[in-house]
Amino acid sequence: MSIFENIFGKKKESGQTSPSKPRYYAPDFDKYDEFGQIVTIFDYTLNPDFAIANKAAETINRLFNSVQVFKNKQLYETFRYLRINKSDIKKFDRFDKELKITLLCIASMNGNGYSREKALNRLIGLQTQRTIPFILFRLADWVAPIRKKAETAIATFLIEENTIYFIQNHKLINWLLHVERTDLSELYNQIVDSVISKKLKPEQLKDLSEGDRFFYYKSFAKTGLIDSELINLMLTDKYYLIRILLINHLDKVDDLKAVLVKLLSDKSQKVRQSTVNLIANQDLNEYEIILKTLIFDNSTSVRVEARRLLSKICECDFRKIYLESLSKQQDIIGSILGLSEISDKSEIPLFQKYLDSDRARIRTASLIGIFNLDTNIGTENAYLILETENPVSTRRAAENILAKQGIDFKRLRKLYDLTDSTGKKIILRLFNRYSDWSVAGDFLKALADKDKKIQLMASVFLESWNNYTIRLATKQNPEEKDYVLSWYKKTNEMGIQVPGNIPFIFGEK
Repeated sequence: MSIFENIFGKKKESGQTSPSKPRYYAPDFDKYDEFGQIVTIFDYTLNPDFAIANKAAETINRLFNSVQVFKNKQLYETFRYLRINKSDIKKFDRFDKELKITLLCIASMNGNGYSREKALNRLIGLQTQRTIPFILFRLADWVAPIRKKAETAIATFLIEENTIYFIQNHKLINWLLHVERTDLSELYNQIVDSVISKKLKPEQLKDLSEGDRFFYYKSFAKTGLIDSELINLMLTDKYYLIRILLINHLDKVDDLKAVLVKLLSDKSQKVRQSTVNLIANQDLNEYEIILKTLIFDNSTSVRVEARRLLSKICECDFRKIYLESLSKQQDIIGSILGLSEISDKSEIPLFQKYLDSDRARIRTASLIGIFNLDTNIGTENAYLILETENPVSTRRAAENILAKQGIDFKRLRKLYDLTDSTGKKIILRLFNRYSDWSVAGDFLKALADKDKKIQLMASVFLESWNNYTIRLATKQNPEEKDYVLSWYKKTNEMGIQVPGNIPFIFGEK
């Protein structure tokens, strides 16, 4: 096939009604569904047959717009080798505006500097938001005049109508600070100044994503322009990182105590932790009441810091406080956990009673509390939790305890045949954590399970084990070898696909 045919499609060899006007044929564009296929069909946009060219352009536009986030390096590596000459760019004018913009964006990522510059000029002239990312990408161009032209163009987009667009593309704006070819920090600051030049209305903020709102507030924080209005908005924002951002700028707060008290009651543990650490430098007497509440917090670090700060301003018998709370059936979870941190093994019988609670979180807290007081008793209780019917959250707490202490393989293998799917997954995860030679047998066994999710988990773990065995320095024993090979034989007989090198690993041919 000639170059002409390769680019424009092969001519029909027979039955032509007009020999002087050849007809061209193209593939079924509707079958293209991957972004990378744009390169394959881009040449068809230059086809003199407009129907073919337009169909190719429509397909490219569909594939191009399927990408949510554009990345400079990825786009350049994809489109740098397209054969786009400077003169070809004029041919894009025959398409409607949306298609033309897409083709110009692609051309602006080409390896041909003349083509990039011509495409950039056309993108700048269109003055539409869709072109902004591709003008920004040219700020990292290795040709200095192109970089300068792009920088000048971006300044024309810094208007109020584009504020939301820049906020929603904050990742691309942050990218400017990581461009190594040139220093774009000044332009970055100009964009940020444009973003904060006029505050958004609450309803506009509500429509933004969490990351967008964080960028917006962070832009104000960087310039020191946080005021009472923004503080109130940040305090009530649903995204916890925005409330943490506020903590770092409390020097702008008028009623500091009111804000701190609100943050100490925040639903986010990270916010409460950051705030309780902060009040160590305040007049602690003003926070005594809320500190006495925080000693029952669900977070270990918050409880510990609250007790430490309270000890500075009052004589507190924390053991007595926690026991009284339990006797009144108040703050049970925080009382159990807090008591386990400051008491001794004598409290274990009390905690044991709560292992039968109707509330899953109380069972979990009591298990953790027992483990805090005595790791051996706590570990035994963790096994008992797995061996009896318990809430998923409590069994996962048992899993975490066993993951810290090591596991009894034989005990868990017996349990595997008796437990439900949740229990099996926990046991498989524990086996995977403490991989030795024998666990390959457990994963092979799980491949035959009726639960598809367990089969998938076992397959992943077995593959990981298979890659890991070459680094095992421990000696195999006959019992381990027989266990694995017996399950290898069973799974083979069942027609289950398993790694063929397992017998070799265990010295079998």
